[in-house]
Amino acid sequence: MIIKKLIGFIDRIIDLKKFTKFGITGLINTGVDWAVFAVLYEIIGIEARFAQVIAHAVAIVNSYIINKNWTFKNNKSYKKSEMLKFLIVQGTSLLVGYAGMSALGGYLNPYLCKVIIAFVTIIINYFGNKIFVFK
Repeated sequence: MIIKKLIGFIDRIIDLKKFTKFGITGLINTGVDWAVFAVLYEIIGIEARFAQVIAHAVAIVNSYIINKNWTFKNNKSYKKSEMLKFLIVQGTSLLVGYAGMSALGGYLNPYLCKVIIAFVTIIINYFGNKIFVFK
């Protein structure tokens, strides 16, 4: 009985089709983020924390467009309030990324830090977008 209720609760929270699309979008955004980070950090020589912030900001724009139009199929016109909510979720994710890079960067390789940070920000972004932005 409890297990059945738990499974029903999980089904209501995670729409498998949307979560799969979110995952694909996330892979694309991760590629954008990592490419920008690598160029800024490895080639231009920007410090890792700041390269992380800039790379994440570039990926935010990409994420908004794909998530709005494909993942959550919110084909309504672009609204300032929706964009603001999206930026709040992404800003939270960005702060977590910056804090993670600051906390772990002195101990771990910056790329390993990005992997660890990604696990946390995926959860923040999915539920933030599903519940708060594109509901």
